[in-house]
Amino acid sequence: MGGVDLSLRLLESLEAVAAEGSMTRAARTLNLTQQAVSSQIRQLERVVGAPLVERRPTGIELTAAGEVVLKQGAALLSSAQAMVTEARLAATGRPDPLRIAFKAQSTAHFMPAVEAALRQQAPELELRPIASHTLPDEIDALLDGRADAAFLWLPIGDDPRFTIHPLLQEDRWVALPPGHPLESRTTLRIADLADVPVIGPRDGMPPAVVDFWFIDPRPDGTRAVFGPQARTPEECLHLVAAGHGCWIAPASTVTYFAHPRLTWLPLLDAEPNVLALIWPKHNANPSSTSSSPKPAKP
Repeated sequence: MGGVDLSLRLLESLEAVAAEGSMTRAARTLNLTQQAVSSQIRQLERVVGAPLVERRPTGIELTAAGEVVLKQGAALLSSAQAMVTEARLAATGRPDPLRIAFKAQSTAHFMPAVEAALRQQAPELELRPIASHTLPDEIDALLDGRADAAFLWLPIGDDPRFTIHPLLQEDRWVALPPGHPLESRTTLRIADLADVPVIGPRDGMPPAVVDFWFIDPRPDGTRAVFGPQARTPEECLHLVAAGHGCWIAPASTVTYFAHPRLTWLPLLDAEPNVLALIWPKHNANPSSTSSSPKPAKP
C-alpha cells in the first residue's frame, strides 16, 4: 500500500454509509454504534486527506473524493475476499459451500430444479440453503457474511453494494378477506382497490420498495390506503383473514399459502414481480459469482 495504513473495515463503513445515506442506518447494518461508524469515516478521511462525506437535509452524500474511494474500495474488498477464498481452496482442495438465502414461498417452485442442475454441473459444490422471512433478513445475511447470494424480489432499493441478476417474473395477485364485496369477481384492476387497505411491511423498508409493493401512488395519482403492518407472509394472511384489508403478492404465493378463508384474484394491470439472484459485489466466493442455472419460467 506504499505506506498507507488502510483497514478494510474503514472501506466497509464508507460503503454502508453510501448505501444507507445515514450514519445511524449504516451502524445498524454493520452492527456497530453510530459513534464507531463516524469515527471510522473520520479516520478514513485522515488517511485520504480529503472530506469523503457531506451532510445534507436529505441525508449523507459522498463528495467527489468519496465516490473515488467507494469505487476503488469495492475493488480492494473484492480482492481481499478473493485472497481468502483462494487460500482456503488451496488448503482444503474444495470450494466453499454456496450459501443461498431464500424465502420458501418465492422459490419452492424452482429450487429443486436449481439444486439438481448444480449437482450435475458442479458435483463438488455443496449448496447450503438459508431460510429467511423478510427482505431485511436476507439483506442482513448477505452483508454479515452468512449468505453468499440470495433470491430476492425486486426492487430492493438503490443499493450499490449488490450485483443483481434478474431471473423470472410473476403476475401479482390480491388476497381478499371472507365476505369482501370484490370476492365474487374473477379478476381485479388497481382502481378496484381504491378504498381497500393494503397490508404489508413498511417500517425499515426503503421508500421505493414500499411504493412498489403497495402500488403507491396509483396510476391515477391517488394514494394507496395503508392497512396494518405485517412483517411476514403468515402475519399478512392472518390480518387479511381477520378482515383488516388486502395483501398484494406474487403468483407463487397463492399456491404456497393455501388458506380456506381467503379469496385470491389476479391483478391484471399491476407491474409484475421480478425475482432476482443477488450477491455482494465484494463477495469473491467463486461459487456465487460463476454462472448459475436459471429457473424455468413458470
